[in-house]
Amino acid sequence: MKGWGKIFVALFLCLFLIINSWLPVRGANIPVGIDELKVAINTQISSAEFLICEGQYQLVCPITQYNFGTFSKDTLFIVVPVGNDSLQITINGQPVARLAGNSLLLKPQDLAGLNVFKFQGKRFRDTLLIENFNGKLNVINIIGVERYLYGVVGAEMGSNAPDEALKAQAVVSRTYALYHKENSKNGYDLGTNTNWQVYGGYDMEVLSGQRVKNAVDATRGQVIYYDNTLIQAFFHANAGGYTENSENVWSAVIPYIRAVPSPGDLYALHYPAQDGGWPANTYQWTKTFTLPELAMQLAAYNSNNPTDQVQVGNIVDIKISRQGVNPNSSPRGYLPEETPSGRVTELEIVGTRGSKTFFRDGIRSVFGLRSTLFDVFFDSTVEVLAAAQKAIYNTGDKLVALGVNGLAEKLNGSNSYYYVQDIDGVKTIPKTFSQITFNGRGYGHGLGMSQWGARGMAAQGYNYLQIIQHYYNNNNYDGKLNIRVYSGQTK
Repeated sequence: MKGWGKIFVALFLCLFLIINSWLPVRGANIPVGIDELKVAINTQISSAEFLICEGQYQLVCPITQYNFGTFSKDTLFIVVPVGNDSLQITINGQPVARLAGNSLLLKPQDLAGLNVFKFQGKRFRDTLLIENFNGKLNVINIIGVERYLYGVVGAEMGSNAPDEALKAQAVVSRTYALYHKENSKNGYDLGTNTNWQVYGGYDMEVLSGQRVKNAVDATRGQVIYYDNTLIQAFFHANAGGYTENSENVWSAVIPYIRAVPSPGDLYALHYPAQDGGWPANTYQWTKTFTLPELAMQLAAYNSNNPTDQVQVGNIVDIKISRQGVNPNSSPRGYLPEETPSGRVTELEIVGTRGSKTFFRDGIRSVFGLRSTLFDVFFDSTVEVLAAAQKAIYNTGDKLVALGVNGLAEKLNGSNSYYYVQDIDGVKTIPKTFSQITFNGRGYGHGLGMSQWGARGMAAQGYNYLQIIQHYYNNNNYDGKLNIRVYSGQTK
């Protein structure tokens, strides 16, 4: 390379480094320890107000390393974005003259002690990260995995669950969290609601009590591996008696998410009933729509799903299929047999202006169903036996009867109803339905561990290792699944 060329390259590199040093560093890039998580407790908000409840904290800008000071209990902070790259801080009502960069850390001076802050009425442990993300604020709790679980296990399993069920939830939730840490895509690892797993912070830790903390401590660091990789530790409230293969609910075939019996789910029926029928209605449930309610339900779905509208006119029928998905076919097809649990894999809404089909777990959102393990009943449904075969009709306006003269006649003429004789006597059946009912079992997607099933197994004397092996490795004896202490990134 010529001399001038070398000088040009050197100048270019220097200029690049200078410019790069001016670029804002997103809070998402702030490193955390192997045993820490980034949990988004709110995102894309206009301002953040937080209060120190316990411990001594420092407020630091991680970009410039500027320290705004050390603060103690009852110090109130308000942070608002300034443009896309700065933050304005108010401390106990007094604006701070110096702007922060696009990130702020409220970090404890002594992590070994109790350090608690309050945000939006809830208390959380450890560190708070606030970042300006395109003119809005992301508020993220950076917390150690084990202390995070203190605020998860009771919220998910229920703090009054048997000890072994709590331990199973601790291992499953720890695995779930660390899997998402290893596969983080959002600048944070997890959220706080059921789209992830429920995290109630320090308030839930206090509410859950010592038994939950004991379960977390007794399983400290333990996670579930399959083929030396952390599993996607899916779980749900109640399987309704049987879990399902992953491909019949979502899309991918997952070797450790296979259908297994879950008789422990019945434990929910024998548990003292609470308000709203919980927990029995996690095992079996009914949802009924009148025609006006059905129209309102579909209007609400359309409002929330503008790119996936149901525009079929007046509904005349709903058809369901339970055929298992054939993962080896392309495009994806179906097997001759039904799903192991009996879950519905395809639902077609038939209307006067066309039809619309939903598949697998996407079925639940249309009618707000607890699971895809259900049957559909119309108040106009009849079963007709012909040549030892049974046909089901949900509308009777096209059914005819043969008279004594052999001529076909409309049932009960032009009336909107007709009569049917069964073992219970004569019934009046409308020709077109006015009401539709879904009778179902289970609550959730039905993959992986059933929480009420785990409760039931624990009540029968199974330990947490047996519970986990049952739900993630039953009938799969390849030796690839094991439970051991987390040792860091597996990818």
